[in-house]
Amino acid sequence: MNTGFALRLTAAAVAACVASGAGAAAKDGTFTGTGNGRGGQITAAVTFKGGKIADVKITKQTETVGVSDSALRILPKEIVEKNTLKLNAVSGATLTSCGILEAVRNAIKAAGGTDKDFMTAPVVVKKTAKAAPKEIKTDILVIGGGASGITAAVRAATLGEKVILIEKMPNIGGDTQLNAGTLIATGSRYQREVMKETKDSPELAYKDIMKAGKNKNDPVLVHMTTQNAGKVVDWLIDDLKIPYGPAATQYPDHSANRQLGVEGRSVNFLRLMSNELKKHGGVIMTDTRAQKFILDKKGNVIGVKARLADGAYVNFSEKATILASGGYGANRSMLPKKVAQGLFYGLDSDSGDGLKMGREIGAGTINLDLVKQYPQGVETTPHHGLAATASSTDTMKKSGAIYVNSDGRRIVDELQGLGTLTDVTKAQKGQIMYIVMDQAAWKEYVAKSLEDKLVASEADLYKWEKIVNNGRPVMAEGKTLAEAAKKMGINPAQLQKTVDRWNGFVKAGKDADFGRKVLKPLAGGPYYIVEQKVRFCTTLGGLKANGSMQILKKNGKPIGNLYGAGCVVGGANGADSMTAMMNSWAIISGYVAADSAVKSLKK
Repeated sequence: MNTGFALRLTAAAVAACVASGAGAAAKDGTFTGTGNGRGGQITAAVTFKGGKIADVKITKQTETVGVSDSALRILPKEIVEKNTLKLNAVSGATLTSCGILEAVRNAIKAAGGTDKDFMTAPVVVKKTAKAAPKEIKTDILVIGGGASGITAAVRAATLGEKVILIEKMPNIGGDTQLNAGTLIATGSRYQREVMKETKDSPELAYKDIMKAGKNKNDPVLVHMTTQNAGKVVDWLIDDLKIPYGPAATQYPDHSANRQLGVEGRSVNFLRLMSNELKKHGGVIMTDTRAQKFILDKKGNVIGVKARLADGAYVNFSEKATILASGGYGANRSMLPKKVAQGLFYGLDSDSGDGLKMGREIGAGTINLDLVKQYPQGVETTPHHGLAATASSTDTMKKSGAIYVNSDGRRIVDELQGLGTLTDVTKAQKGQIMYIVMDQAAWKEYVAKSLEDKLVASEADLYKWEKIVNNGRPVMAEGKTLAEAAKKMGINPAQLQKTVDRWNGFVKAGKDADFGRKVLKPLAGGPYYIVEQKVRFCTTLGGLKANGSMQILKKNGKPIGNLYGAGCVVGGANGADSMTAMMNSWAIISGYVAADSAVKSLKK
């Protein structure tokens, strides 16, 4: 989803992953060690021969598929080849890289050695890189390989154009790899015939999107999205045979049955779309960072200067450019102060490269102060959160679990939309609330966490009890409600009153406080309490575009030959987005940008 070449963080950036000391050399043999990655513990089996690292195998990990693949593939091989831990993290997979290095360091300790023996800077062998061509010509250049970019590339290629997609990371996907692959089906054949939804319409979807966005949306882009959703879904399902079906979790912020989910989540969507692009002659160039637009005398975009991983430069010459470079969530200097210190769950490659490139040539911007925030984050790594939204939402629908604040008071109808839950969480002390569960609710939470691949096993959830943030654990368990409350730092007496009041509502058949419709009791211990924090990843502001996805100048006129798609374009989702809308916006805008770009070539 982001532009550019594979930026490798310096060794200093991962210094905390390894710590040196004095001791004996490592014994020959195979020893295991564990480290903390992005998604949990990483276990490495390290073989030593003659005091050197002969082999590194990752034997257990729960890292995010797609996001962490490059680190899991590259780093163990580098450790063996260079016999050192003094290595750069793999861009976009910093936390996974740290986990691998920590696991190998602990294996060294298990072998009786110290990491000091393996902290020598690797010898750099200067290689003569194959000279990159000075210029590469194509009909359409797509910058960024997330959902918007790959959709734009596939659409343009299926329409017969020569397409090149460039991506700065070692693999395509961007933040799309982190989502479930949901999509709105409004106006599609599938919605009418399979979902049997007849009341939905572009107009109804427009109202829902504007309401969720608190009317800070760009109406032109919302209208474009809802009018095109149906044909985009039909194209994906009927023409490309992408396996969509009703979403596994139906979130309550839609007023019609319109939520689809792709089989295998977005990772599978990206794989299938990549295959489609290659089938139609499209080319994907990873490790390729777009740096600046090349303009003609009239200010039209006629090319892009890019840098390859080996440092060589290349100029692309194209008839139309589609900028699909993603947002700037990882660039704290570009974020509004109100969210810059929040819980980030995206990729460190979300650096805002495309936004900078657009502004450099005079593009207008919109809503740069707005960032998409979600509730129900779990801070398992400092300042980074797991997206436990599906686990919490599903549990609320199937059990008597409730949300309380740090005082132990219930604060909301638990079945409200994610935007409401986010706002309620932000209004609490410390911007945190808690989900309180009995055994029945916990079973639902565990089942959904495993189904959604939040964790690899139930045992991984119990590890949250040992993670402490600001004096409180991520999760607390107790045979009694009071025991769990004390561990979490919640007033036991007040929480008991809250649970008793809730159970009274269940018995009476009516939630007199907030009007919740699912009424099930919290029946007895053991009890489980899990933190729920606000998290962010994608940005809502960006470059200004019109309904044809042409990027606009500050004066509102289009920049020649330049189109945008996805998060680099701002305004479509206003101040917040309904569930499925970030991914829907990416895919639909990519499709429309491609259609517009191809149409311009026919003139």
